[in-house]
Amino acid sequence: MKLKYYLFILLLVAIASCKPEIDEFSPSKGGADFTSFIAVGNSLTAGYADGSLYKSGQEASLPNILAKQFAFVGGGDFKQPMMLDDFGFGFEGATPVPKLVLGMKTDCTGATSMSPVRAPVNVNIANFASVAAEGPYNNIAVPGVKTFHFFVDQLAAVNPYYDRFAPDQTTPLINLTAGIDATFFALWIGSNDALSYALAGGAADSLTDPAQFAYFYDMILTSCIQNQPGAYDDAKGVVANIPDIMSIPYFSFMSTQIPYNGMMLDADQAAGLTILYEMYGHPEITFQEGPNPWVVQNHDGSWGRMTADDRFLMSMPTDSMKCNGMGVAIPPPDDPAPFPIPHKYILDKAEIADIRDHIAQYNASIFELSTLYNLAHVDMSKLLVEVESGITMDGIDFTATFVQGNTFSLDGIHCTPIGYALLAYNFIEAINATYGAKIPQVNLTDYQAVQYP
Repeated sequence: MKLKYYLFILLLVAIASCKPEIDEFSPSKGGADFTSFIAVGNSLTAGYADGSLYKSGQEASLPNILAKQFAFVGGGDFKQPMMLDDFGFGFEGATPVPKLVLGMKTDCTGATSMSPVRAPVNVNIANFASVAAEGPYNNIAVPGVKTFHFFVDQLAAVNPYYDRFAPDQTTPLINLTAGIDATFFALWIGSNDALSYALAGGAADSLTDPAQFAYFYDMILTSCIQNQPGAYDDAKGVVANIPDIMSIPYFSFMSTQIPYNGMMLDADQAAGLTILYEMYGHPEITFQEGPNPWVVQNHDGSWGRMTADDRFLMSMPTDSMKCNGMGVAIPPPDDPAPFPIPHKYILDKAEIADIRDHIAQYNASIFELSTLYNLAHVDMSKLLVEVESGITMDGIDFTATFVQGNTFSLDGIHCTPIGYALLAYNFIEAINATYGAKIPQVNLTDYQAVQYP
């Protein structure tokens, strides 16, 4: 009996000794100092979303999310040049427009469906007024800027987002960047060096030369590190590379909705179109019964056919295809005439390859310089590939699916609040790994995705 008692006591001791130890998480700044944090970049850093820069979008900006987590390890205040309302302004051409929302839209055939539409409000012109006197600001990201724009002394005159907080009309953005006494910075720049060309369907703008990109990027990075002498030494920081823009909905969604060979013809229609195109001097473009590739305008102005490797842009005017014959021919009662799709709505295989090649070279420079200066590096290119395939974080599924994928906002380019939180999660991982810090991670469930009416 005593033996059983002693064995029972020993068993209790053994069980007690097997209790798992719980390591308490103690936030730590590690080898970095977050006292004075600045964010430098373009629209992706400014908090742009839904085709506009607006107040709640800025509140859910990538650097503002980071600043909230930095506060646990000594981070100070983070000031942004806030818009006055929750509609802000974006642009359609040169026309200021409010943000996109989900609403009902009726197409040229009379069919009504839910779609991104501009909010039914007028842009508040007061949002364009200068707020420079309320600065200095920690978030100095400027929507639309390329790397070489940092050195343009008239940037404020042509970019209304910079004009809002620029010290004056002639101060280059590089001077403002270098003039802030920061201890830590986040730099995410370079997307527009490829994106602006892609948004134009390769029909306008141009890709920044990779050698020039490396030169300007190095100067921007140096200005972030060796900023204005003051209370702090050279800043440490985190940089991010450029994702494959072909993976974002703006360049992928429409091609899932409209097949490249979605022109369905019967035998009489095919014969008639073949004759019509020959009459207009294009005997090389022929048609057949069944599916046919759309007729498109090539980069050099010649006409050709859509291929499976080409992409429609989200700017594609689908009503023109449905009711006005774009991609085929102008329908009756007007006189029939060939109507190729303008090149600005398409990226062809060669342009896509060129864009990807330039981005690969930009990213090589970013990685090389981040290594040279011992900075944290976030592989956004890898992350967006993973998102395109689908990932799950904190029980939330993230994909690149337009509207429903949680990651991208209604403009198909910029992120939702929870999308920006996902990016911030990856920034913090890189910062913690590089500087031995213990910055608490972002709680993704604190942020929302696309809001339905």
